[in-house]
Amino acid sequence: MATQKKIAQTLIKPDAFYTVTAANGRVLEVADYNMDNGARIQLWDNVDAEWQQWSFEPAGESVYRIKNRFTGKYLDLDCGGVTDGTRLHQWEGVNASSQLWVVEPTNDGRVKLKSNRSGKCLDVVGMSTENGTPLQIWGDVGGENQLWTIDVVTRKPRQRARAAAAKAKAVAAAAVKDLPAAADATVEAAAQAVKTVKKTAKAAAGKTVKATKAAARDLPAAADATVEAAAKAVKTVKKTAKAAAGKTVKVTKAAAGKAARAVAEKAEQKTAAKAEKPAAPKAGE
Repeated sequence: MATQKKIAQTLIKPDAFYTVTAANGRVLEVADYNMDNGARIQLWDNVDAEWQQWSFEPAGESVYRIKNRFTGKYLDLDCGGVTDGTRLHQWEGVNASSQLWVVEPTNDGRVKLKSNRSGKCLDVVGMSTENGTPLQIWGDVGGENQLWTIDVVTRKPRQRARAAAAKAKAVAAAAVKDLPAAADATVEAAAQAVKTVKKTAKAAAGKTVKATKAAARDLPAAADATVEAAAKAVKTVKKTAKAAAGKTVKVTKAAAGKAARAVAEKAEQKTAAKAEKPAAPKAGE
């Protein structure tokens, strides 16, 4: 009986990409480089493609989330199943045990990949060796179809126009899908802004009304003060006018007396002059 060749155990690092190879030499891949949730996981010849390469994100002691390099989605159990025969597909990252896998080393350098949810092994359906064979979980039977070799990717993956176009199309579709959510977020932000403006305006209006009411309360006092000031001014004007009138009358009386005296003196002088003038001789004297 031939001895199984010992394979060096690969040290898994979170910042590297790996191929996951079955005993028949074919690797784990996303079928037809499909970007969608639910795309099938299958075996295929290694063609150095991104959809055949995986990263291992640590999620606990020897527990990982296995992410496809091309699609960005994770190795996942269909409907979160735990029974023998549950198929594998890819799905966007979720906080679920259906995406958690335990890497269990064996004594020949290969590993078993066990579902952290069910404890069952990643398994090749029907122990087939054909391209396109789907993957499932099954109870640990120690068979070759449950043993995997994890190898680090050391060369640049091949670029394919069709795959790149498919990825671009999927990215565009995802962006369109997100538009309603973005629109809702914009509307919500606008509504929040309007609400804030209304609240600010209401507060400002309340403050203005309060200030107006306070001013209105102060109006009677201000009016009384104004009336009092006006009355005081009128009183001052009257007093000043009375004083001025008295002074005017006094001056007028003095002037009148002076004028009367002057007239009297003039009359007296005229009378005296007439008395002193000799009488004219009469005719015939």
